[in-house]
Amino acid sequence: MGKDYLFKTAAEDLQSKTIDFLRFPLIVGVVFIHTDFSDIVMGGVKQISFVNYPIFTYIFSLFSKVIFEVCVPLFFFISGFLFFYKTAGFSWGVYLQKLKKRVRSLLVPYIFWNLAVIVFLLLAQTLLSGTLVSGRNKLITEYSLTDWLWSLWDTSHVNPHLRKTLPINSPFWFIRDLMVLVLLSPLVYFVIKKLKAYAVVILGLIWFFNPYFYWPGLSTVSFFFFTAGAYFSINNKNFVVGMRPMLSIAAILYVLLMLVQILFRGSAWWTTLYCAGIIIGLITVVTVAAHFIEKGSWRTNAFLADSSFFIYAYHRLPLVFVIKFLFKLLQPQTEGLLLFLYLACPTIIIVLGLVIYSLLRQFWPRFTAIISGGR
Repeated sequence: MGKDYLFKTAAEDLQSKTIDFLRFPLIVGVVFIHTDFSDIVMGGVKQISFVNYPIFTYIFSLFSKVIFEVCVPLFFFISGFLFFYKTAGFSWGVYLQKLKKRVRSLLVPYIFWNLAVIVFLLLAQTLLSGTLVSGRNKLITEYSLTDWLWSLWDTSHVNPHLRKTLPINSPFWFIRDLMVLVLLSPLVYFVIKKLKAYAVVILGLIWFFNPYFYWPGLSTVSFFFFTAGAYFSINNKNFVVGMRPMLSIAAILYVLLMLVQILFRGSAWWTTLYCAGIIIGLITVVTVAAHFIEKGSWRTNAFLADSSFFIYAYHRLPLVFVIKFLFKLLQPQTEGLLLFLYLACPTIIIVLGLVIYSLLRQFWPRFTAIISGGR
């Protein structure tokens, strides 16, 4: 009994440390995903075409379109796990208590950061007109009341040329979909209790055959990975312990899948490779992190972990303007310069974000906690 308790405690501690450790690296991956030069438009003119830079395109695709694509699904997985973590049953009272907590951790930051982007865009459209702005989007000064409301949920209603249904602070589609999942959490709990692992399998198959289904607030990727994480929590299973035996085979398979995805970009069955890469990649990331944490080689930096939500919340528009500024300044026309910018732009944004977060936490700690969801 004593040994079982000690093992369980050590396993739970490793799981907790793995989650904490991954928060910052996953956010770095998200910033790199958004460091996309394929559609940089200034004054209505597109800046570069990827077909002219094959080496850069391969490296960009490997990292931003393959490796880092695991970040958001893993965040949904962790969110589902933590939402139901150590929840004894799921009564109406428990549900209301969890909703109340998520108002502070999700809804308040969601509203604040979307409004912050609107203010940022207003200043940019006023002060930088014709230079660093694209010239394609509706001016904030021309927004109607419905435009303001849609900007908080789906800006394609404001700017019809946008192909994706995103809020005005585009990375916050994750928070938007997560809030919908929180509202539907009794359904998630009921389905898992009734169908057990079959619920995860069914949703996994739906995602596998339609991974790019994004309806505002509802997406196959959010439902599948949130439910997968919830399954472990609701059934009192440790996902690190469950995945750890797969470390070696998952790592080997993931390397092979990465290579195959790059070699067969644009093929008819690339989506199948993409989905397989996400699943194997998630297992690889979790098990590799847990392995080195357990050995003592990797440790969580508390400041970096705490800053992760702020970096996520603030980074999108500053990143766009840093990219456009450096493109205007350097006018890259070589593979080497594009690769340099691919590393430099997210690095500048992340370092700047860490500095801003540090100053805010030092001088306005309560405000910083509010806009970071109490994190």
